[in-house]
Amino acid sequence: MPEGGSLRGYSYIDRPIYSYWVNDNWGGNLAAFGGGTTCCWSLGGGSVEVVWILSMSKEQQEQGMEQERHSVTLPMPERSREDRYLHVHFLPENRVELVWSPDFGSPLTDKLEQEYPRDG
Repeated sequence: MPEGGSLRGYSYIDRPIYSYWVNDNWGGNLAAFGGGTTCCWSLGGGSVEVVWILSMSKEQQEQGMEQERHSVTLPMPERSREDRYLHVHFLPENRVELVWSPDFGSPLTDKLEQEYPRDG
């Protein structure tokens, strides 16, 4: 089973993600309701630690919001030999969902965009 892959992040929240990491591999930053990809990382193991820092827009900062650091440890999602992208979905209430796929498209996108419209 391959251990290398790319991280594909998706934000379903109204705050920017200053940076995030998956098992110490940097995933980049995400605009509020945005997304992005970083490559190439070693992503093996039985569990995944996702760490992220929430930033804020100028308006949110003026309202008194502060930067926040969060982390969660989840089981490594099932992966096939063809899978190259670990999709990291940041959801409201500091929840994260993970899924592998062989390409840019996440199998969770349709379901999550219905539950959490990314219309920022």
